[in-house]
Order: sequence, then structure tokens, then C-alpha cells
Amino acid sequence: MPSETRAGVHAMEAQGVSKNPWVAGILSGVLPGLGQFYNRQWGKGVGFLLGVVITIVVLLSSVNLDALQRAAESGTPPDNIGLLFSLAIVSLAIAVWSIADAAWTANRSQM
Repeated sequence: MPSETRAGVHAMEAQGVSKNPWVAGILSGVLPGLGQFYNRQWGKGVGFLLGVVITIVVLLSSVNLDALQRAAESGTPPDNIGLLFSLAIVSLAIAVWSIADAAWTANRSQM
């Protein structure tokens, strides 16, 4: 088990804090990293939050609205469709990982 995860679980156990996995997972579903903040894993929460924010910023900055409109009108995919798709998948993967990690860590705090 990674030391940061184990340390976060130990910190919750030492404080006698039991976290609800559903709450942690839902919070991370709303915004990646929030479930980790709920679990008092500050560094991990910042990492997930920055990861998804950076990928979304890069995704949005890669979108050329004029090119998208021309592509939609002509029925052809935009030139950078691969990049857009890849960044969307990375952002989704970070979000799913954040949800699973938050719920798993909260569940471990109950043991």
C-alpha cells in the first residue's frame, strides 16, 4: 500500500475518525479531490484537483470554435479530435480514480 494512503488511514484511525465511503465517493464525484479532503488527505486531494483542472484547461485551450463549427458544417471531424478525445479520457480517468480512492480510503478508516 502506498505510504501516503497508509499514512492517511493511520491518521484517521489515530484520531478515532470513521469516514463514510458513500460521502467520500460522492464528494469526489462532484469535484475530484473533495473526497480526499473529506478523508483529511490534503496532498492527495490537491493532486487530484490539480490533475483534473490542468487537463480540462488544456482541453478547453485546445478547442478552436471556428474549426469545430466548420467541421460540424462539413460533417468531418476536427483536425485535433485525437487530442481532444485523449484529454477527455484522461480527465474522466482522474475523476473515476478520485472517486474510487476516496471511497476505498474512507472504507479502510472504518476497519
